[in-house]
Amino acid sequence: MKIAAMRRPTTLLGAATLFSALIACGTDADLGGPEPDTRPALQYQIRDSAGIRIIENGRPAEGSRLGWEIGAEPAVSIGSVEANADFQLFQVDDALELGDGRLVVANGGSHQLLVFDEAGNYLTAWGQKGDGPGDLGGVWGGNAFGFRLFWAEPWPGDSIAVCHGTYSLGLELLSVFDSNGKHGRQVNLGRAGSRTVCRDVLPDGTILASRSPEWSGYPPTGIDRPEIDFFLLEGDGSLRAELGTHPGAVEFQYNDEVGFPPFNFWMHDPPFQQSIVWGAWDGLAIVSNTDRYEIRAYGADGTLARIVRRDHQVRTPAEADLERFKAGRLDGITDADFRQRMTPVLDALPLPSSFPAFLPIEMDVLGIQVDALDYLWVREYRLPGEEDDPPLWTVFDPDGIVQGFIETPAGLVIYEIGEDYILGKVLDELRVEYVQLWPLDRSG
Repeated sequence: MKIAAMRRPTTLLGAATLFSALIACGTDADLGGPEPDTRPALQYQIRDSAGIRIIENGRPAEGSRLGWEIGAEPAVSIGSVEANADFQLFQVDDALELGDGRLVVANGGSHQLLVFDEAGNYLTAWGQKGDGPGDLGGVWGGNAFGFRLFWAEPWPGDSIAVCHGTYSLGLELLSVFDSNGKHGRQVNLGRAGSRTVCRDVLPDGTILASRSPEWSGYPPTGIDRPEIDFFLLEGDGSLRAELGTHPGAVEFQYNDEVGFPPFNFWMHDPPFQQSIVWGAWDGLAIVSNTDRYEIRAYGADGTLARIVRRDHQVRTPAEADLERFKAGRLDGITDADFRQRMTPVLDALPLPSSFPAFLPIEMDVLGIQVDALDYLWVREYRLPGEEDDPPLWTVFDPDGIVQGFIETPAGLVIYEIGEDYILGKVLDELRVEYVQLWPLDRSG
């Protein structure tokens, strides 16, 4: 087993906000000290409307950065180019850190939870592929498109909730394991035979879930945006509250019934795709679209409780942007027959009316994250030509007040942000997967 691991730094951090501000049209207060903060003041307004807390934020200054620092290299890196008798990372879908420092990796390739100590040494595996109690399987869990096999989140009482499907039955399940890997219980989230997908878990064990409409045949050629019902479930799978129906991810459908054989192509990721994000934040459930820079969060009773907005300039794609997208797709097709079939599909793509306000998804992971201190991280959408720039995030405090921009390591797909670490996955040039833990210092 080849593991690169370094000693993880110990950092004691408080949950204090980096900026203090006035309630109406606030600015940063003077924190004192020998070296006063010279960063530009961040503007915001807070108001209440019909019981909804609305926070309007200005955009941090261009080129500015929050004072937090991410280590120059990971403190722990798990993975190997060579196959290993104990484990092999393949189709990693999620990762989290337990309270004692152990790392749990949801390894889709083996349908197991792989457990490592705080230095990255392999300890054991929980679960296996199958349909029995404690087994993990299926292809139904995960994101808006169902690509992720399963994911894991903290559950009340130091346990772990694992959202997954079954190997052969096509059911959506949530399994609870204790901190030693003992399987406690399993909940079938399907209601009346519908496909119900678990999305996140709130701190009290409430389950955020969604349900898509039944497939009703191929829509006509063009853009389609199916709607998704969101709701909150109790820990036993019973309904707690409805969160309403929301536009899902924009898709593109192409149908050619004239040629032989008929050709139907469903593009899950058309260019500059507007989509939907969700998550658990400070005891609330986020369900928001990327059409505007706005995060909407709902209370336990299903009512809208908080709206967080940030100043954002709406930008429209140009025809040249669309042409570059088409050329890139064709360049990646080596089969001549399929390339010929795909040419009219790409030619039929319409030009979207705007870019997303923020990034909806990357590598099957949402572009919003809520860290261990309930700070909300929203990843900026990179315009054409900016895709190779380091990921840039806007950070909001637990009250929804903007704190500033922060960059994260290039290529790191983030699964969890702790008090003093960032945990995620990277791929090397051979597409070998590594789970890495990066130090995070919030003292700046």
